[in-house]
Amino acid sequence: MRNLDELLHDMSRTSVPDLASLENAVMAAFAERQSDARATSRLLSAAAVLALGVGYAGGSILPTPARANDKNLVIAETPLAPSTLLDFL
Repeated sequence: MRNLDELLHDMSRTSVPDLASLENAVMAAFAERQSDARATSRLLSAAAVLALGVGYAGGSILPTPARANDKNLVIAETPLAPSTLLDFL
């Protein structure tokens, strides 16, 4: 690991970049990030619209609403079920 003196010495030997070219590079990076953000926003919007469409289509396919069938209950009622414990209060 290099110490701070070596790092400062190396920095003193590098040339200072031209401010105009540095500003152009920063502005180009901002423009690129902004275009990436727009593309991401469009993609997420398209995914949301697709999900809403699929959900609406899937919900409208069934002619009647779903109902629970109490006759063929798979699990048995237990005396320690939360619904039965509330009866004691």
